[in-house]
Amino acid sequence: MKCGMLFRLTWACWGIGFCMPVHLAAQQRPFEQAWKRFLSDSSLRYASIAFEVMDASTGKIWFSHQSNIGLAPASCNKIFTAAAVLQLLGPDFRYATRLGYAGKRSGDTLWGDIYLMGTGDPSTGSWRYSSTTTTVIWSQWIDDLRKAGIQHIMGRVIGVDTMFSTQTIPGGWSWEDIGNYYGAGCAALNWHENQFDVYLQPGKRVNDSARLMHMDRPWPLQQVVNELTTGEPGSGDQAYVFYDLTRPIVYLCGTVPVDAEKDFHISASVPHPVRYAAQQFQDSLLQAGFGGLQFPAAEVHIASQLPSDMHIISLHVSPPMDSLVYWFLHRSINLYGEAFTFKMGSLIAKPATTEAGVAMIHRVCAQMGIDTLSVNTVDGSGLSPSNRVTAHALAMMLYRIQHMPWFTAFEQALPVIHGIRMKDGYIAGVRSYAGYIQDRTRRKLIFAFIVNNFTGSSIHVRQAMWQVLDALQETQVAGIK
Repeated sequence: MKCGMLFRLTWACWGIGFCMPVHLAAQQRPFEQAWKRFLSDSSLRYASIAFEVMDASTGKIWFSHQSNIGLAPASCNKIFTAAAVLQLLGPDFRYATRLGYAGKRSGDTLWGDIYLMGTGDPSTGSWRYSSTTTTVIWSQWIDDLRKAGIQHIMGRVIGVDTMFSTQTIPGGWSWEDIGNYYGAGCAALNWHENQFDVYLQPGKRVNDSARLMHMDRPWPLQQVVNELTTGEPGSGDQAYVFYDLTRPIVYLCGTVPVDAEKDFHISASVPHPVRYAAQQFQDSLLQAGFGGLQFPAAEVHIASQLPSDMHIISLHVSPPMDSLVYWFLHRSINLYGEAFTFKMGSLIAKPATTEAGVAMIHRVCAQMGIDTLSVNTVDGSGLSPSNRVTAHALAMMLYRIQHMPWFTAFEQALPVIHGIRMKDGYIAGVRSYAGYIQDRTRRKLIFAFIVNNFTGSSIHVRQAMWQVLDALQETQVAGIK
């Protein structure tokens, strides 16, 4: 080449999202081959696929395939909710739950009621934190009542939620989901993550009836219809809970594997969280030897119905928000997402609604420079199949938040799945992943990967997506300036 002559690169275009210089093509080959195999998978013949990869330092896009198509993100939707609640409320925010009483005192007898007043804490009674367990909170509140000189309660325990809408379940959630623990609704007063355990036993042979053994601290049910049968060995948990919303009946459907462990159980959601929390505390008071309490637990949702002579005797505060977000992302707890959404909604609406909370999430997206039309969501958890977001919006949120003071807490809350720090999502017909990954040179990348409307096994699609991500880690990403 003579001095001063221009060097002209020849470009190789894949026709699947991007072009690259031919002299770099060998460095990209692991990803190129994996992506072509992925697109040829028969289970994806009629699927909608979106994928974007960008440089984490610059935000420059290295690869894009239909990344501006709105798809159902499943639990990857939690990325927007977690970022918004950390931005709006901060990592140190704590919920408060108050214990009070109203009425007349005569010796150690209260002629009145006990009140539990919530502000949306999803962790009260949760087993995930040492400070929130049933034993710790009940013991503290019982001690505080005794210190206040109350041993007999000639009234009842009343749960209070005057902050949130009485619509505890977001619109668009599937009937198949709301009876199970992951479909638990949210209120300003929650207890034990609004779920209880149902213990089951398989029959001796496949297709035999499965038995309902017992329920641990259940919601009071007038009728349980057990339609469970015994499944094949190794078939796993295929048992589900369905509520009849028109009658006080719960149906147990599906199968329990014939080789199930002795303590096999599933978790059902609580349809009325506020009253459930009050009922559980009332039962605990009776077990602790408190007298009275001859009337059923109740709930209040209108502030004007609260007595004016309320005495607050105890205050429970939640773990800090960054700790709540950790479990929200790490274990994909839908209840936490809806609690965060309600709480953000309370900043602009009283009572707070899911719609107001979603509006606040979209407001944060706009502040992050993300087109809100690309984040068309209806809940905070991603459980609704009506949610639609783009892979580009997900990737941009992961890019923008790197510069926030709470980013370390967010990043550490992302689970490590298949050796990659990323959030996963799964509902019927949907698989998604979004997070941070490194190429073979340890360059940090951001990716968002969504598949909708696949056929066949969800496990197969998961493995196929992981193979693409594995190849991305084996590739030397180049050409980003």
